Amino acid sequence: MKIRPAFLAAGAILSFLSALPAEGSDTLPINDRWRFHYGFQAPAHEISDVTLPHTWNRKDAMFGDKNYFRGLCNYSRMLPAGLMQPDKRVFLKVNAAQTVADVFIDNHFVTQHRGGYTAFVTEITDYLTPGKESLLEIRVSNAPTMDVAPICGDFNIYGGLPRGVELIITDPVCIAPDFHASPGVFFFPEEVNEQAATLKGVAYISSGDASVPADGYEVEFTVRDDDRVVFSGTTDVKDFGSPISLPVKIDRPRLWNGTSDPHIYTGRVELRQDGRTVDIREVPVGLRNFEATADGGFFLNGKPYRLNGVNRHEDVAERASALTLTDHSRDVDIIREMGCNAVRMSHYPQSESFVSMLDSAGLAAWIEIPFVNVYVNNPAYDENLTTQLKEMIYQYHHHPSVFAWGLFNEINSGWLDRPSDMVTRLDSIAHSIDPSRMTMGASNQNDDFNGFTDIIAFNKYFGWYAGDPEELGTWLDEEHAAHPERKIGMSEYGAGGSVMQQSAGLVRPEPWGHRHPENWQTHYHIESYRQLARRDWLWCNFIWCMFDFCAASRDEGDTPGRNDKGLVTYDRQTRKDAFYFYKANWNKADKFVHIAGKREPRSGETTTIMAFSNDGAGELYVDGRKFGKASPDEVNVLIWEDVPLSPEGTMIEVRTTHGRDSMNIRQGSR
Repeated sequence: MKIRPAFLAAGAILSFLSALPAEGSDTLPINDRWRFHYGFQAPAHEISDVTLPHTWNRKDAMFGDKNYFRGLCNYSRMLPAGLMQPDKRVFLKVNAAQTVADVFIDNHFVTQHRGGYTAFVTEITDYLTPGKESLLEIRVSNAPTMDVAPICGDFNIYGGLPRGVELIITDPVCIAPDFHASPGVFFFPEEVNEQAATLKGVAYISSGDASVPADGYEVEFTVRDDDRVVFSGTTDVKDFGSPISLPVKIDRPRLWNGTSDPHIYTGRVELRQDGRTVDIREVPVGLRNFEATADGGFFLNGKPYRLNGVNRHEDVAERASALTLTDHSRDVDIIREMGCNAVRMSHYPQSESFVSMLDSAGLAAWIEIPFVNVYVNNPAYDENLTTQLKEMIYQYHHHPSVFAWGLFNEINSGWLDRPSDMVTRLDSIAHSIDPSRMTMGASNQNDDFNGFTDIIAFNKYFGWYAGDPEELGTWLDEEHAAHPERKIGMSEYGAGGSVMQQSAGLVRPEPWGHRHPENWQTHYHIESYRQLARRDWLWCNFIWCMFDFCAASRDEGDTPGRNDKGLVTYDRQTRKDAFYFYKANWNKADKFVHIAGKREPRSGETTTIMAFSNDGAGELYVDGRKFGKASPDEVNVLIWEDVPLSPEGTMIEVRTTHGRDSMNIRQGSR
């Protein structure tokens, strides 16, 4: 499928369509020239021009407005008269619409989609009139509803069209763009190792006319390594109602090997009729093998590979959920800088553009449906969960970074209607569609469904909401002993930290209070990670979280409506001290040293200097004079105690073999 640039005017579309190639389908983004207003209808002065991606909650949900607008809004756009061409079909693809979307063309209802984090595709050919413009309307509502997940969550549910809209133009017979809004082609891995990779190639074919015979149609499956073809095979199309499949084998494959070598092949499926190319679709193919054991942790391609990762919400200052490609790329760069090898997309499928970047960076991806916090006994809700799961699996299957399918997060077993049956059902569906990947859940309690998925991870905040960081290790050992058969990891642990709030000395804050001094967050992560690093049977540790994000229900820290547990600020401008602590432990290539506590007020005759380094021992200089060396401990922390301070100010510098860092301490300064 070829992707064309966004068009600006009807004339440009007409010119483009007249030059459409004779083979393949084309994708045309339509992200400009939208008209937007709140409610079902509005007077002219309340209608504005917007460009996608867009959310209407960009301002009201960012600063603690618990009543941010959650309701119906309308997006509209004219489709040009020349869009409908002879012997062509037109599909509309909405990459995300939060939460329920109704599509109309010229006031005719076309379809409804329920779920804000997966794409949907619908054919609009029959709603277009040749030679006539058409009005496209997408009415979107993010109002709470009891039959669409998520019902609730500790994050904002931003309304809008945050990932753009496309038109797909095809021949009458094509590779199906509307099979769960997926690429319509799959390379399902069956067995992958260094000697050989066996896969099953699958393609779904769509015909605009059920009476058209499949005679003369064939499908070729090809796998390329750059320009070198490593597999090619062809099979006839028997009928258009069944998927087309073909065994695929690649000898001595180059494996997708995480951050060290994220190698990606190109899978290509070509549909032909009597030798003429009708449609082409390409997807990335990454050949790798993920597994986990109860005592050995996580394995990539048969080798131990502890997942050191972060949680990430699709939320950024100024744009909320309407992220640009630049936003996604910057996030990946920051995550890579810290040395992560994994990312959890909490608590919903995130932009495919972001996941593609994870593929290329070699970052293992945890992706999950928004089955969050509560389960309610509602058949429509059950059906919505299963639909969202199917859409997630089919739409994201071709991404090699995705190692497992997440089925739930912190679902509450205290309700009358227990979620165990639902988890079992979701687990069965996931395995039936994709036997090659594991299933997983994130839990904050003891319940039977913790053992239903292939792997399980826990959200625990010892040292923040209750207890001390050191208790994390004790709890993990007890859980491991109670359930030795389970593959256990940490899906969330973290503490609030404001770079605008500092304390002299270590003072534990009130988690729901308005002061979250940064140095407690630093202390929390050092002591928590000590516990995690000592337990090599854990398959993962995912920090909560990489970036500060908005949660309108919260009123804590320095900003209402903000969750400040990120290691980087909401605007991505400031890396907190805890960021550099993890960089010292996880990033082995970028040699550096970082002095912690530069923003802290200091006074008195002496102070303690703490630094993080992945570059071995460090030498401390006080006003240019050597003070002494310190060696890193088991988690790469260096400490110098009783460092003298001068009333006039003191220049502190730490030097390692390849790096240096400094700070100027003024008595009582921040």
